[in-house]
Amino acid sequence: MKLCAPASAVALTAAVTLLTACGSSDDKPDRITGAKETAAESEESPSASPSPAADDGADAPEFDFPDDVKVEVESEPTGDAAEDAILRDHGYAVQSIRLGYAKQDPRLDVLERYLGGDALLGWRAGIDEFVQDGKTVSGTVRYYDREVTSRKGDAASVVYCEDQTNSYAKIADSGKVLKTEPSADDFIRHVSTMRKTADGRWQMVHESDEQGAAQCGTS
Repeated sequence: MKLCAPASAVALTAAVTLLTACGSSDDKPDRITGAKETAAESEESPSASPSPAADDGADAPEFDFPDDVKVEVESEPTGDAAEDAILRDHGYAVQSIRLGYAKQDPRLDVLERYLGGDALLGWRAGIDEFVQDGKTVSGTVRYYDREVTSRKGDAASVVYCEDQTNSYAKIADSGKVLKTEPSADDFIRHVSTMRKTADGRWQMVHESDEQGAAQCGTS
């Protein structure tokens, strides 16, 4: 199942180099790609388990995903406190996106806390379309090879990979999981622009995606 950043109503700026669009019209109907085949993550499970946070800080948000939605964010200390802070908040941002789908809520406080600008507008639109499609998601998604590739003042760029091999669409009403065969398209390379807020948080403000990225398919 491919879940990629939908195109925002506001054009992405030159702060991020646009990559190949995520998704294609050739995908099977039960594969979700981009904003045109969106779906919301499941809230059918009455109990939920928190996802591991990017660090154990006192202010770390708790992500109460449904039992059938797992999010793995791989992170290792870089030895640079500033880069570690960027990657920590970036980890919160990607988990917030998944939680928005899981809760079928494009205006979660944590989503608005760690996303801004075009990224927030685009992912909100995607969550709305997922809800309208009557779909949810199930399974595990993994984010890895996260790296701060540039940093200047209050702006930074993070490149990372996503593995959706074990993530599937699911019909919300029936709970039927729409499994697909693994493919190279399950591996997505993202570029995020992060910007520091006045209170010291780093928000994802732009996002671009490359589906089937060779750099991500071997991890």
